[in-house]
Amino acid sequence: MTAINQNKLVIVKNRIQELKKFYKHLVFYVFINLVVTFLGSITFKVFGDFIISNQYNENGFEHYPLWLVWGIILGLHALKVFVFPDIFGNNWKEKKIKEYMNY
Repeated sequence: MTAINQNKLVIVKNRIQELKKFYKHLVFYVFINLVVTFLGSITFKVFGDFIISNQYNENGFEHYPLWLVWGIILGLHALKVFVFPDIFGNNWKEKKIKEYMNY
């Protein structure tokens, strides 16, 4: 196998690892949110007045809903994996190494 093919193989393996991490994150998100929904009242105090909870009453959610906060994080993960896969991936590392080696 040539060096170029080995380099491509490494890039493809890293890409597959990123996809695998995202899909695990997605499955974990769905599973945990289903469990939390059926368990009842669960509250997490993250810091200060930022409270994550699944408590819901006639006025709406009392605090930031878990599914929303975690959904935003999951959305950012999806952007990194599907829209901007090379933003801080191996290609970025290789470019920075070459940039500093030529400096």
